[in-house]
Amino acid sequence: MTLTAAHPPITEGHRRAAFFGMAWVSVAFIAASAAPSPVYVLFQASWHFDSWLLSLAFSIYAFTLLAALLSVGSISDQVGRRPVLIAALGTEIAAMALLLFASNLTHVLIARAVQGFATGAATSTVSAALADLSPIGNRQLGATVASITPLAGLAAGSLTAGLIIQALAQPIPVIFTALIVILLVGLVLVVLAPETIEPTSHGSRRVRSSLVPRLHVPVGSRSAFLVSSFLNIGVWLTTSLVLGLLPQIDRDVFAIHSGIANGGIIALLTGVGAVSVVLGRSFSARRSALIAALALVTGAGLEAVAVVAADVWVFAAGAAVAGIGTGVGFSGYIRLVISHVEPEDRAGVYAAMYVVSYLTFGIPVIIAGLVLSALGTTAVAIGFCGLTITASLIGFLVINRHTAVPEGGSR
Repeated sequence: MTLTAAHPPITEGHRRAAFFGMAWVSVAFIAASAAPSPVYVLFQASWHFDSWLLSLAFSIYAFTLLAALLSVGSISDQVGRRPVLIAALGTEIAAMALLLFASNLTHVLIARAVQGFATGAATSTVSAALADLSPIGNRQLGATVASITPLAGLAAGSLTAGLIIQALAQPIPVIFTALIVILLVGLVLVVLAPETIEPTSHGSRRVRSSLVPRLHVPVGSRSAFLVSSFLNIGVWLTTSLVLGLLPQIDRDVFAIHSGIANGGIIALLTGVGAVSVVLGRSFSARRSALIAALALVTGAGLEAVAVVAADVWVFAAGAAVAGIGTGVGFSGYIRLVISHVEPEDRAGVYAAMYVVSYLTFGIPVIIAGLVLSALGTTAVAIGFCGLTITASLIGFLVINRHTAVPEGGSR
């Protein structure tokens, strides 16, 4: 027996309210993941640790998130969306409390590890819940919002944290207290939301099976998943460069020591990306791939020129252009892969997509941290840009070939 989506009598108003609640939760988790990025330099100034530990603090989050995606990323397909989200929100709030009261780097690393696992458990679940709760007449809305909320969360978290750092003498308590409140609101919204998946009598056995690390993509979606992953790698290399290395680039290349500069450029990339998701939501897969590839290549090229010329304004322009590619590329990736996935497979497929995203997000930053002192910030940043350009061009070529002849779905 397989699980099927539950069909409780949900009124349209209740559906809309629950959909909004899931969007709130998605933005809240990602905002909480982005907010510490501008704060790291404050921790470093207070505790005087080596720069490579900044990369470790960034990357440990990505790897525990991956562990969660691989182990519990599809568990909500078995036990329901609400129990997983309630547990994940509780764990996330505990991580924010640890960051609020952190007194050394060990506390920060533990908090980020816990936060990464909570975010991994929630990410695929809330994306699947958005798809479940999409209006009957607009089933693509869930995929569109699932594309917007990560970028909107990154923009909101980084920019707000940067502004608070710039404005206040003691910004850390304000940042993490605010995040705890936002996450508590999300917890209330999840508790009030209807369940969209109904467990069966075989649920406990399926839960044990789902905990075995694996990637689950149904046969009908595997081709789209594979070909679109190249362009998605380009998307997340761009995001990794800005979120993971920008503090070092600002300090070592641009000679800037400003929380607002760091948070502002992150918000520029991700904010433009979120707007681009909305503007490009009706694009075909081929058109999305072309626009995304051109924007990612152009943006990465401008960023490389900016690093060589030590010009922060050119870098900001490159981040804005790359943001177009980030939004259109990530949205197209989700829509292409998820379009024919059944409800009982949604969380698993979202987990597989996010595994690709966060591997790309985390591994390059760890490598960069290890070679930064030997090669220098400029060379490492240019390397990131070169990889982005290569992955984006390959991504466009394979998607263009995949969509040249329709194979049962919209191209």
